Amino acid sequence: MKNIEIFEKQYDFLNKEQKQAVDKIYGQIMVVAGPGTGKTQIIGLRTANIILKAQVNPENILITTFTDAGVIAIRKRLLKFLGNDSYKVSVSTIHSFSQDVIKTFPEKFIEYKAGTAIDSVDALEILKNILDKLIDEKKVEELTSDFDKYYYLRTIESKISTLKNEGTNPESLQIAINKQKTDYEEELANIKPTLKKYETTKTKQEKHIKKLEELKIIFTEYKKHLNEKSLYDFNDMINFVLEKFKQDIELREYYAEKYQFIMIDEFQDTNNAQNQIMDLILSVSKENPNIMVVGDDDQSIYRFQGANIENMLSFSSKYPETSIVVLEHNYRSNQNILDLATNLISNNNERLSNKISTINKKLVSSGYYKNKNNDVLFFRATTEKDEQIFIVNKIKELIKSGEQQNEIAIIVRSNKEVETWSKLLLQNGIEVESKQKTDILKSNYVKFILDLLDIIENPNENETKFINIFRNSIIGLNNVDIFKINRELYKQNYSRKYKKKFIDYLNEIEIKKDEIKELLNLEKLDEILNFKNKIIEYKAKIAELGLKEFIGFLIKDINILDYIEKNGDFDDLQDVYTLFNKIKEFIENNKYLDIEKLLNKILLFEYYNLSIPRQILKENKSGVQILTAHSSKGLEYNTVFIPGLYNGNWDGKRVRDLLKLPIYISGNGLQSEDFEQIEEDRRLFFVAATRARQNLFLSYPSSSGTKILLQSVFLEEINDSYKDFEQSITEEDFKEIIKNDIEDNLIKSSDLEIEYIKDFIENYKLSASDLNTFIEDPILFLNKVIYKYPFEDKQATIFGKVYHKTLELFYLRYKKEGKIPEKSYLTEEFERHLKTELLKHEEFEKLLEKGIKGLEGYYELYSENMKTPLELEYNFRRKNIFFENIPITGVIDKIEKSGEGIVSNTENSEGFGQFSLFKESVNLIDYKTGKTKSIGQIKGLDRFGNKKQGPGEGNYFRQLLFYKLLCEADNETNGKYNISGLMLDFVEGKEGNYKIVQVDYTTEEFEDFKEQLKQVWSQISDIDFWKALLKK
Repeated sequence: MKNIEIFEKQYDFLNKEQKQAVDKIYGQIMVVAGPGTGKTQIIGLRTANIILKAQVNPENILITTFTDAGVIAIRKRLLKFLGNDSYKVSVSTIHSFSQDVIKTFPEKFIEYKAGTAIDSVDALEILKNILDKLIDEKKVEELTSDFDKYYYLRTIESKISTLKNEGTNPESLQIAINKQKTDYEEELANIKPTLKKYETTKTKQEKHIKKLEELKIIFTEYKKHLNEKSLYDFNDMINFVLEKFKQDIELREYYAEKYQFIMIDEFQDTNNAQNQIMDLILSVSKENPNIMVVGDDDQSIYRFQGANIENMLSFSSKYPETSIVVLEHNYRSNQNILDLATNLISNNNERLSNKISTINKKLVSSGYYKNKNNDVLFFRATTEKDEQIFIVNKIKELIKSGEQQNEIAIIVRSNKEVETWSKLLLQNGIEVESKQKTDILKSNYVKFILDLLDIIENPNENETKFINIFRNSIIGLNNVDIFKINRELYKQNYSRKYKKKFIDYLNEIEIKKDEIKELLNLEKLDEILNFKNKIIEYKAKIAELGLKEFIGFLIKDINILDYIEKNGDFDDLQDVYTLFNKIKEFIENNKYLDIEKLLNKILLFEYYNLSIPRQILKENKSGVQILTAHSSKGLEYNTVFIPGLYNGNWDGKRVRDLLKLPIYISGNGLQSEDFEQIEEDRRLFFVAATRARQNLFLSYPSSSGTKILLQSVFLEEINDSYKDFEQSITEEDFKEIIKNDIEDNLIKSSDLEIEYIKDFIENYKLSASDLNTFIEDPILFLNKVIYKYPFEDKQATIFGKVYHKTLELFYLRYKKEGKIPEKSYLTEEFERHLKTELLKHEEFEKLLEKGIKGLEGYYELYSENMKTPLELEYNFRRKNIFFENIPITGVIDKIEKSGEGIVSNTENSEGFGQFSLFKESVNLIDYKTGKTKSIGQIKGLDRFGNKKQGPGEGNYFRQLLFYKLLCEADNETNGKYNISGLMLDFVEGKEGNYKIVQVDYTTEEFEDFKEQLKQVWSQISDIDFWKALLKK
């Protein structure tokens, strides 16, 4: 069939509005194309019409669209209508168009061609250095913070990116700031100076202008740095072309002559810089330019990338002769789905239909599903687990009924949810295809490779990382042997000032291998020592092969690909492949890259919360599709699930703009952030819902853990458009889904490890800190307490330890001599003990200054009325103390008289134990460095008095109750002392606040604590608990 015949046949299928768009060849036309209205077909047929009927050469047509996927879709459609001529039509994204301009005229872009591309990490590092310089020079004061010097760094980078997207340079930014300043002055002139509002408005305005002026200074410095170093970032390519088009009339004339017809797809997603390029080409024409834009304001969901629906609103103003065609006929979805979507989006104010009275955007079902009006169903789940069970069961039911898996999609709000649902479906035997660009830095295998590189480069730097590599099942060593070696090292290091490192201890063992092997009863010591030597040899191998070749060698040498084939999946292989390619890319951009620089580069990705997306080598198009709403644009499925419809997920997310650009920068009007965000969120939900052809399931969990969730406001807006769906969740459903909910872990356990744990528990005594560790995370308890991971003192830990020791020695001297030592004794002792710690010079100086300041303040506050302590660092470790059947131990910082003296009566006082004959009433005191806490914070309570959940909540309170229990269970202290009070002494004076807090408690709180203690011990002492935990 000839092209003209194919065209005419397809043309006959068009509706009235579609034909209007295709027939309008000359002049300006804006096509408002809602979801499923056939915009790609219109672009394809209009292109064919221009070529076949207007006798225009294909080379004279330019079509731009937003994504590479859009380019492919249009190219396929053109091929159908035009055959080989379709390849002569220029179809591209604006980025690839800009690249083509630079390649065609390299002599006009010499600076660009000679430059080096930088990524987001490089840009942030450059901006960080610029900030350092400008803060030192006092040129930046508002765009920084006393608490975090780089608090605004990501905002600055984002705003510079927005400015570049809008085609704004520092000079035009200054013009916009001046206009903004004038507007503010006029606003202020309308407020009476005597009103309080005048001062608050004036201060707010001045602060905003100062921030904008500082941004301009930073932007100027950033551009200057890039120019001097011949660097450019992602946004610069378009701006290079834009600037050249502004300056070079010949360049504009060339492209105006070449592209006599321009079509812009997804017009609502374009930014100002992209539009300026097209406008400059069109400006050459003295007659009416030939341009068609196609878009849908209701599907504008890329505001964060500079997309701006103002483009559509202003197009007809820019070109007054514009013909507007609205496509209302939807060929994708049934009417119930379209009614829901229309009812939802009608709540938005920023819509073309509210600005142009002739536009009606009510979608009408007109295709295959016109008469297949399945109801939109809504499931209100009690918990997140209920919601998961409902969706998993419903998908299984659909597949059983004959639905193709790739015709089912779960569309979610965030990448994290894609991960959760992908894992859940896979665990329940359902194939998936995840559209998420998964961050490879979260992959266990990638982490393993990077950690291995780290210990090759720095074997003494991170002990926990070092031991985890040795324990990793990829390496395949005997874990119990490692624990035995580690336990012996722990014993040797316990009383040492300078801690011996694990690798150094292995080197010692190698010298007297047979003796140690027998002493520690080690089974496979040779394998451990061989791997240790391999790590040392790898360092030399890097010098021999170079970094790029070494990475390939390492991946082969540790057989990680074979391990993944047996134990992982194809995604894991893709992650390792992506890492290898990313490292090659880093090396190509920096030939001097070594392991240290490579690891620092990766650390910066994590520091700035940037991802390295997985490269997809092979798509699984047969699985259930799981994707974010942003990724779903342009796609369609027979059945769509939209879960998690609660406030704070689909709507109500506070996205605070720390630095609002002037209103004179396109798309930066002064509407409230909340207003803008809710409209963007609503458009996103609109896009997600209109992906469904026949079945749409909405769901919302009423709770997540202990947190109550409120349903999304969107559900209220469309409550007439769906029907509630009831489904009971059975106990069997729960068992099945929980059984499958097991996380992958590269550190595997064995029966020998279980025996090791059993032997340890038999001789173990529980302390307050260990109790808190277990409550926070049993795995942390396992590594820290049972496996005895090596000493790794952080600065805060070192500071607290030395501060405690100084106070102990100070009070010991006071007790011994009967008089308060001089203030200098405190500061000298602190410095002396701090010198014994392994610290860098700058770390030592920082902690010394902090410690001296804190101790001097403490002395000045308390030296006039210090009490002589009865006990200091009272240690229960050598005693065999039991609470019921639980062995307990610990060290109390200080015991001192409470002021009540010796009591001879016996009475019950709630919260203060039993007063007995001839016992000294005492306070148990625990020192705390750091910020002072309130009683609520100490007890882990919210402002309503309810217990808070989460790591560290109530730790201090549990610790004090534990010490009370210790004293009462110990015959010696119980015989001498009556516990009158429990106190926390906040000794550092952080933010100038020293405070001794008496922590009262009720009998009920003490009993609850004892019950919690018994529950924890029942788990610690239960070997089946550890077996189950290690399986995960």
